[in-house]
Amino acid sequence: MKNSPHPEWALTHKKPGTELRRIKDKYYLYEVSSKWDPEKKRARKITGRLLGRITKENGFVESSKYKLQRNFTSFFDQPLQVKEYGASSFVMESFSEDITFLKQVFPEIWQDIFSLGFIRLLFNPPIKNTAFHFENSFLSELFNTVTLGEKRVSALYRKIGNDRGAVVEYMKAFVRNDDYILFDGTNFVSHSKNIESAKIGYNSKQVFDPQLNVLFLFSSTLKTPVFYRLLPGNIRDVKAFKLTVQEAGIANAVVIADKGFYSADNLETMDTLGLDYVIPLRRSNPQINYDVIQPNDNSGFDGYFEYMKRFIWFNKIELEGRELYLFYDSSLKTKEENDYLTRIQTHPEKYSLEKFKLRLKTFGTVAFISNLKDKSAEEIYKTYKTRGEVETMIDAMKNILKADSSYMQNEMALQGWMFISFMALKWYYYLYNILLQKKLLKRYSPKDILLNLAAIKKIKINQNWCLSEVTSKTQNLIDKLGVHIT
Repeated sequence: MKNSPHPEWALTHKKPGTELRRIKDKYYLYEVSSKWDPEKKRARKITGRLLGRITKENGFVESSKYKLQRNFTSFFDQPLQVKEYGASSFVMESFSEDITFLKQVFPEIWQDIFSLGFIRLLFNPPIKNTAFHFENSFLSELFNTVTLGEKRVSALYRKIGNDRGAVVEYMKAFVRNDDYILFDGTNFVSHSKNIESAKIGYNSKQVFDPQLNVLFLFSSTLKTPVFYRLLPGNIRDVKAFKLTVQEAGIANAVVIADKGFYSADNLETMDTLGLDYVIPLRRSNPQINYDVIQPNDNSGFDGYFEYMKRFIWFNKIELEGRELYLFYDSSLKTKEENDYLTRIQTHPEKYSLEKFKLRLKTFGTVAFISNLKDKSAEEIYKTYKTRGEVETMIDAMKNILKADSSYMQNEMALQGWMFISFMALKWYYYLYNILLQKKLLKRYSPKDILLNLAAIKKIKINQNWCLSEVTSKTQNLIDKLGVHIT
């Protein structure tokens, strides 16, 4: 460049918007711009940041500070993508068996079903929010052809509900022979006029809105629900037991039901189906002989065993080809006596000393009828105690089912929605069992685990997904669980 004090090898790197400067015989390139100065009535030069140094040997050498600023600006000029990763990664790895069976019975929509189950488990949202949660989960990257808008989800529910055969095939994969099957049900209200099976029925809360009943079969071995049937609200689960057993294909299993299940017809049904069973009796059942219980005298009992550091006495009698067991726990008797006496004081309108005396002989007892003649009294007792897990399952199910339970507007959509809820419940119980095995239940719930795992994100940087940093608290938890997120 003519009339320039700078050499040509330096001037070749000068571009519009830059200024070349010589400082102590070294050449530097700066950003430069201009701004109108209203006082001087002319443009004023503004020197910006240092862009780099220019040498004859190496040409332009970019400033490390400018390079860092440029990369930083370039990064944030791109839309930043952050998605939930920890929970979805855990579910994909933990429930690979479920994925295998879903692929077999729902080959075209298994990704949609798995995604719906995950979202139900983690977020339990109404249908309208399903797409939002899916798009913010890394499952949307793994299953990039899946869309879960409101209309699509409703269509999926109807498609699933119309194929009970596929639903049954999936569930039967988890029904084991030689298992202990716990049997129970619950109900939920439906306000839709289009659900024909929503009928006025019995409700323990004395609510007589149209409702549906759900009958569950729970595996004592797997410690998860393995089968369900959705029933009209005016059909009690004891009446539907036979068809449910037949549909599930149960054979050589031991049925453990609740007190409301006992009846001569139900016992005969199970005998006809060749099922073994342990059924509790109400304390008012006239077949129970409480005369064996005498103050300070246990000679009327056949024996005893230890259960959870308590001694349980038992008596067994033959009853029409079956065996009736009466179990007596003196620690439980004292607790129940104290509880009843307290209620006399706090609720005298319902409890009285006269009623206390009538019930006194039954306190501390539980009675079962069973056709398991090759089991000891101790085995019968411990087998029934697994029913406590069913009560926990029912509580969990109520939480999982609460979203949209009353608002399905189509019978088949309701059936499909129920299947997704069943899958979520099954997975919830898997988490529950992990916490139980790791002795972490006192500190964490399954929901706590999911929320901590969901805090682990993946961030898209330069078209690559990178695992985000994990807090020490979350890392400590996943170490305790033996979970690996990679």
